[in-house]
Amino acid sequence: MRGLRTPLVVAALFLGLGVLLAWLAEGGPRAPRAPEPEFPRRLREPELARLSERRTLAVPGAAEAGGEAPAAVDPFLAALTRDPAEPLLVLEANALRHSRIGELFVECLARGRGERNPIDEVRREAGIDPLKDVDRVAFSHRGVVVSGFFQRARLERVEAEARVARRGADGRVYAPRAPEEGGIALGTWRRDLVVVGETGFVEETLDRLAHPDPEVRPVLPEHLTYGEAYGVVPGSALQGLFRGDQAELGRRLAAVASRIEIHADAMRDVAVVARVTGEDADGLDDLGKAFGAALAVGRLQAAARGDGTLAELLEHARVARGGPGFSLELALPVEVVERWFEGCGEAAVLPGADAPAPPP
Repeated sequence: MRGLRTPLVVAALFLGLGVLLAWLAEGGPRAPRAPEPEFPRRLREPELARLSERRTLAVPGAAEAGGEAPAAVDPFLAALTRDPAEPLLVLEANALRHSRIGELFVECLARGRGERNPIDEVRREAGIDPLKDVDRVAFSHRGVVVSGFFQRARLERVEAEARVARRGADGRVYAPRAPEEGGIALGTWRRDLVVVGETGFVEETLDRLAHPDPEVRPVLPEHLTYGEAYGVVPGSALQGLFRGDQAELGRRLAAVASRIEIHADAMRDVAVVARVTGEDADGLDDLGKAFGAALAVGRLQAAARGDGTLAELLEHARVARGGPGFSLELALPVEVVERWFEGCGEAAVLPGADAPAPPP
C-alpha cells in the first residue's frame, strides 16, 4: 500500500495548509486588500441539485416517507469507510477539472510533457478519459474509491494477470494471483465505481454496496458534501504535520479535536474551511485562541522579513468562532494561484530524455 500513501500525504498536507502557513518564513509589503473570497460553509443550490441525481442505489427496507418505493442512496457515499477514526478526503474531480486551478494544471501538463502527455497515455492504455470520465475520488489510508463513467475501461490486461471473483450481484474483485506476496487489488461495481487497495479493503467496500444498511450512519453524510474537496479527519491524524516549535500545538490538536471537517471551494479563488469539534469545549476554545495567535505571529514575521508571499496568503486567514468548536479559514486569491503556475512546464525534460540544446 506504499503507493497509496503518497496521495494521502498530499491530501493531509492540503488539509493542514492553513496551519502550516502560520510559520512558513516568507513575507513582505501587503498587497491591496482583495475582495473577500466565498468560503464554503453549507450546501449551495448546485450541490443540493446534484444530491438527488446521485441517489441511484436502492436500499431495501428503507421506504421513503409516504411512498412504497425503497429509498435510494448515493452508491459512492455508501461505499466509503464507516470508521470515524479513519481520515477521508473526497475530490470532486469533474468539478475541479473546470475550475481555474484545474485549467492551469491541465495546461501545465500539456506544456511540460509534449507528445507524451500523461492524460493521453491514460486514454490510450486504460480506455478512459480522466478529464471527462472521472467524477469523484475518495482517499483513505487503506485505499481509493473512484466514481465515474467506465463503460469503455479496458480490463482485459487486468483480467489476464489477476484472480477474478464476483462480489455481490454487481461487484468484481481482481486480486493478485499470489496473495502471499501482497500487492494491490482492483474492484469494480457495475461500470460506475472502481476501488483500489488491499484485497480486504476492496472486498469490504463492495460488500457495503451489495448490502446497504439504512441503519448505519455514514462517516461522510450528504449534508457535508459541499465544495470541490471535502472530508473528515481526526485531529490525531494531523499531529505529525507539526514539528519543532509547533509540536505542542499538534499535541493539543490531537488531544481535543475528535473530528475536523474540511471543505474547499476552488472554482476561482481557493477557499478552505476546517471545522474543528470535540467533547472538550474549554480545550477547543483554548486551541482556537492558540491558532489565532499563530496566525498573528505569521503575519508579523511576514512583515518583518520583507517578503510578500506569506503576507498575501495570510490576508484572509483567520479563526472563526460560533457553535461548537471553531473554524480555521484560509483563502488563496486566484491571482496568487495563477502566479504560481507562471512558466509551468516550459523547462520540463522527460526522464531519460536529452536536455534541450542551449541557444547559439
